[in-house]
Amino acid sequence: MAIGAAGIGAGADWNTVINQLLQIESRPLLQLQTRESEINQQISDFGQVKSAFSTFQSALSDLRTSTGLAPYTASSSSESVLTATADSTATTGSYDLVVGQLASNDKIASSVYADSDTAVGTGTLSIEVNGSTMNITVDGSNNTLSGLMDAINSDSSNPGVTASIINVDGGSRLILTGNETGAANAINISFVDDDLNNTDENGLSKLFYIGAGGDGYAEQLATAANAELTIDGFDVTDTTNSISGAVTGVTFQLAATGSSTVSVTRDTSQVQENAQAFVDAYNTLRETLDGLSASSLANDTGLQRMEGGLVSILNTAATIDGSDAYLFEAGIERDQYGVLSLDSTTLTQALNDDFDKIVSLFSDSTQGYANRFYDYVESLLETDGIIDSREEGLNNRLDLIQEQIERQELRLDIVEKSLVAEFAALDQTVALLQSTSSYLTSQLSALSG
Repeated sequence: MAIGAAGIGAGADWNTVINQLLQIESRPLLQLQTRESEINQQISDFGQVKSAFSTFQSALSDLRTSTGLAPYTASSSSESVLTATADSTATTGSYDLVVGQLASNDKIASSVYADSDTAVGTGTLSIEVNGSTMNITVDGSNNTLSGLMDAINSDSSNPGVTASIINVDGGSRLILTGNETGAANAINISFVDDDLNNTDENGLSKLFYIGAGGDGYAEQLATAANAELTIDGFDVTDTTNSISGAVTGVTFQLAATGSSTVSVTRDTSQVQENAQAFVDAYNTLRETLDGLSASSLANDTGLQRMEGGLVSILNTAATIDGSDAYLFEAGIERDQYGVLSLDSTTLTQALNDDFDKIVSLFSDSTQGYANRFYDYVESLLETDGIIDSREEGLNNRLDLIQEQIERQELRLDIVEKSLVAEFAALDQTVALLQSTSSYLTSQLSALSG
């Protein structure tokens, strides 16, 4: 540090002397600042460790369950009629389906009015769906199509109906649409009309008075109905177009009437993809840890323990159906540098020989490699886990060093002021001696003359 000492100017370079002395005094401070920088880097690097483990843990998600591994896939010969999906409870097979009717919801159009703000009468409008009823008092505050639309949609007792308005040639209509498909969800409408006739084409009851069609009165646009189909000749009905439970582990999504053949097969390609994703994620994690081990976290025992835990899981067999099993049986091997690789040919053969064993090798809840790795990482990332403890320890050391830095800076400030004062006094003494020397020299010169 460069110091300027005001008042020092007798000819000697006291500032240089003071700066050199302060540099010597600053050595403990510089050592502390270097250590502070190192610890900050270590804290940052442990943040990378935590992020790397979190990323690896996320990559394990699809391997932890047989459902995630997607061991079965379903295909439809006519996807315009229906599509199909299969989960882990399915079995291989083929099924002939004939869709005779799609599930539909009720849809009713009101009688036509001049516009959405035309008065429609007063009284009570009741809408019932599947045993639940909504009663709306219709008066001067809401007796228009727009007023009724808002009242229906905002009513807390709405039984499952959505109201909307369409503006067509000749005027406006209020449309009631059932929210759910199925015959049980038909919309039933009734009135208590203030004109004392609840079923005619006058007053409030005109709103949903069904005419002959094309006469401006209400019309049934669609009728609530159940889905109807056969599976291998057996009848199946459902309130929705998503049929699950009819075939174990398979869900059919109906789209149109017609026929289709659904085939359920094992999905080895998905297992291949997930196995490769695991290998890639593990290698990325190890690369990150190895890089940090060679830099600021060299010789860090905590990091060494974490890496050792990964290796231990790889080396420990999984007990599947009472026998030991290893990842190399699924084509995953580790080289001398700890890098994993996947032999897809070996994995394919293993899947063909014993598909369930390979799936369990990854996904078994206690023995599967994916779950063991996941649980191990979870223990590292949890509060008070090893990473949390290492970060806490480093932060405590950082706090201590920063306190020592503050004390050293305060000490240097005192030393600097003391040195400036001492050399200022010395400067004055030297200046006085120089003045006295000059006087004596002049006097001696005069005597000599």
